[in-house]
This record gives sequence, structure tokens and C-alpha cells, in this order.
Amino acid sequence: MQRRTFLAASAVAPFAGALSFATRATASPTAGKWRSFDMTYAVEIPASSGATRIWLPLPHDAPYQRLESMSWSGTAPISLHTDLDSGARAVHAAWADGGDARKVTLNVRVGALPRSVPLASGAGAGAMPEDVTKFLKPNEMIRTDGIVKETADKIVAGKTDPLVKAQLIYDWIVENTFRDPKVKGCGIGDIRTMLTTGNLSGKCADLNALFMGLTRAVGVPSRGVYGVRVAPSAHYSAMGTRNVDISKAQHCRAEFWTASTGWVPADPADVRKVVLDDKLALNDPKMPDLRRFLFGSWEANWVAFNHSRDVKLAPSNTVVNYFMYPEGETAKGPLDGVDPDAYGYKITVKEVTA
Repeated sequence: MQRRTFLAASAVAPFAGALSFATRATASPTAGKWRSFDMTYAVEIPASSGATRIWLPLPHDAPYQRLESMSWSGTAPISLHTDLDSGARAVHAAWADGGDARKVTLNVRVGALPRSVPLASGAGAGAMPEDVTKFLKPNEMIRTDGIVKETADKIVAGKTDPLVKAQLIYDWIVENTFRDPKVKGCGIGDIRTMLTTGNLSGKCADLNALFMGLTRAVGVPSRGVYGVRVAPSAHYSAMGTRNVDISKAQHCRAEFWTASTGWVPADPADVRKVVLDDKLALNDPKMPDLRRFLFGSWEANWVAFNHSRDVKLAPSNTVVNYFMYPEGETAKGPLDGVDPDAYGYKITVKEVTA
């Protein structure tokens, strides 16, 4: 079996079912209280769409997050799949031509912790783990050669400490890019085009992809973390959501790795979102605190799905740039996950913290 294929889980339900997950006693990068959220996907696609497949992204397990339970119902068999390369998990449903409307309701309960990673300079000890080195490699959108490498080398100016390199690149992105609210969804992250044209605008999947490409180009592993906002922010409204309907609340973050720190959150895109949405100028006295917070921390008001890029959604041959939105295809063509109304889905959330 190829590493990029999805592995079907042994639990398959024809029309309805539930799974419970044991609470994992994993070490947390911060001392904080677990928050629990119930998320519901409701999908309804007309029968006139013909043969249909859909994929819904599932939260992953990490020291800062746990998938606690899941239940589903629908008008087609439901299967669970895992991408063996990235660990991305999905719920998949398929309908043949004809029949009734294509309906699925998926309920998941997920627990989340805030993160705050202590920052430590130095090269650290030991070889870089194999599951980390893969995040030095380029992909279709996140390049590490040519103008990307040239730009990264200028930013770090010969520095050798990986933490210093990441900080310099983070600061450069905060100071040289801006958020473009006209970009569809979260953007695509074509960083070579951004640098070649000089148009350093976009949304989270653009600006944080730029961070990933530039850090990788100077030997610092980095990856995206693709997810959705589920609650208000304790800091700025732009960094959270107050809506029950979170169908358009997707947000990707970034992480970089050093031997001294492990994986560290970094979200220059959210700095620029606060600048735009909360009208906070870069020279505002509050800005240094925000910039420090988003280099090493994130709130527990967001649910992470995966670190995936260029994901093949088996059993079809569909490849998606990243797996953060519901994906799907019908006899009439692909479904647009960025447009929930056109696709036919809705995601809602409710906090159920004890």
C-alpha cells in the first residue's frame, strides 16, 4: 500500500453509529484547563447530483488536543480513513446514482488545551527525527529553492541558531505582508508567486505557508496545522469566533521545530488579521505583546485537524492542496468546500466544558 493512500478503519457503519475514545494521559506543553466542544457537521446534497462522495476532516490527537467521541447517521455507509503519510483523518460517505438526498450528520466531541512552549536557543542534541525531517521538504505550493531560498537567506543573514532564524522570518512576515479579505477562503499558499510578483498579501494559508517555505529553506522544519475556530478569543475578536455556525471559521496555523524546543506554534497570519479586523497598527503599544504571544502560544479556542498538504482523497484520485474544508465530488463535478451553501454543508459548535 502506498503511503499517501487512505487506510479505511475497521469500524464501518451502514447508516448510524458511534465511537468513544479513551482519554489519553499525554503530556501537555502547558498547564491549563481542558475545554470541550461539540462539533456537528450536517451535509445535505440533492439526489439530482448523481453519484457523490464526500470527505469530512476529523480532529487529530495531540498533546494539546483529544478526540473524545464521535457519532454519525446518514443515507449511505460511513467509513473512517487515515492518510498514512500525514495522519489526516476523514469520514467518508459515498452514494451511487439515484436514490434519496445525500445526507450525513456527524457529531464529534473534542477537548483542547492552550499551548505555551518555552523558547530555548541552541542547536540541541541528537539527530533530527525522521518524522520531523519530512517537514523540510518542499511541495507543489511551498517551495524552498530559487527566490524562496534567496529571500530566506537575506532575512536570516547568516544566523545559525534555528530559533533565531524562525523569529527573524516571523518578524519579517509580520512587517512585510498584509491580510487581503478578498481572497477566497483561506488562500492557496503559492509562495513562489507571492515573492516573484511582490504581492505579499493573502490569508492564513498564504502568509503561514510563506513562513513554512522560508524556514524550511534555511533548515528549520515547519508545518501547517489546519483547523477551525470554535470559540471567542480572550485577546482580540479577530483571533476567535462568537458564532455557533463555524462553517466559514477555518484557520490554519504554523509550527516550527528545533531540538531545544520541539514543535513551537507561530502564527504571523493572525497578527496581520488583528491589524486588519481589530484595527491595531503595527506601532501600537499593544503590538509587542501580541507578537510575542503568537510566537510560541495559541489559545484553546481552535480545533486542529491535521498537518496535511497535497492529500489524495482515496478511494478517488482527487488531490487537495490541504484538507481543512469538507471535500466532495458529484457526477456534476467537484463540490466547493470553501462555499458551504453551494456544497450543502453546515458546521456548528457548542462548548460543553464541565
